[in-house]
Amino acid sequence: MSTINLREVQCILVIKLRHIGDVLLTTPTFRALKTAIPHARTVALVPKGTEDMLTLNPCVDEVITFEKGAGLVHELGLVRRLRAEKPDLVINMTEGDRGAIMGLLSGARYRIGVDPEGRGFLGKRLVYTHTVPTVYDGRHKAVMDMDLLGPLGIAPVTTGAELYTSQEDDEYVAGILERNGVPRDAKTAVVHPTSRWLFKCWRDEAVAAVIDHIEGRGIRAVITSGPDAQELDRVRNILSLVRSRPVDLSGKLTLKRLASVCRRAEFFFGVDTAPMHMAAAVGTPVVALFGPSDSVLWGPLTGRRVVVEKLAEFPCIPCHRDGCEGSKRSRCLETITVEDAVEAIEMFIGNIKAGPTRGSAPT
Repeated sequence: MSTINLREVQCILVIKLRHIGDVLLTTPTFRALKTAIPHARTVALVPKGTEDMLTLNPCVDEVITFEKGAGLVHELGLVRRLRAEKPDLVINMTEGDRGAIMGLLSGARYRIGVDPEGRGFLGKRLVYTHTVPTVYDGRHKAVMDMDLLGPLGIAPVTTGAELYTSQEDDEYVAGILERNGVPRDAKTAVVHPTSRWLFKCWRDEAVAAVIDHIEGRGIRAVITSGPDAQELDRVRNILSLVRSRPVDLSGKLTLKRLASVCRRAEFFFGVDTAPMHMAAAVGTPVVALFGPSDSVLWGPLTGRRVVVEKLAEFPCIPCHRDGCEGSKRSRCLETITVEDAVEAIEMFIGNIKAGPTRGSAPT
């Protein structure tokens, strides 16, 4: 295994072919790279639709997107673009085969990746010049990912993710809230009750009761969701159950604008999903409901958080399954009570001072 001379590294390509939250959780790695190798240009390769998690970040110089299913012409063009960057070092942060192949075809001299341990295509381990084993030892996933920096002599550190928005995004959000009767000085809370994975969703009637509680405390509840039809249907049902009049922005925001909404909120309330990580990344306190997922591995990466889960009642947590007996419904999540959620929320309402936020891009 050859020694990597950091002085010779002029361009670093980081590959993360995963979902929105996974890409956001690479930002501590980018900061560590920029701190240790400030002269190097950093380039990210991520799936199309996740790039907002890295754009405007001062530790990421270029973001290139991969569009799954776009065909051979797209992939060949992508390889040409990666080679044009002339990376000296590639760090593939996932176990998949595609990232390993893209790293090899980039032409980089040094290629770091997760030790395949016999998985993937034949000879996959030979694609890398340096491999790092996966060690599950009670650390957060963002910190575990930084193990891949070990061959560079960079030790993993616990640090928050970072998410940046533009002034235009922030002004758009202020405007849309004002048009919905929420002045700029009003207190708001983001309620994000949906996930693309239904087994991560809480009971609709319980979400409605929490919204009414927030509104009753003089805080405007802003409801958000993804644009997927099943998420929007879920929000419509929740809104049919509320007695108050929350602001419905479900399916109406880009990821950057969702981050802006989260930044100006007193707190975020929701389930285990990417917007939970986004709220933490912009410095907003988080109340998160967890069911079958591992809250130690995937919880909001912030000290200002409350994770609500039924560990004592359900020793099977975390099972990582898509609902009990494949039902797409998780009993450990559904048995969380409204009182449990309200108690957690009350830890922030009226008691939390506005702290520094991260992520407003310089103008």
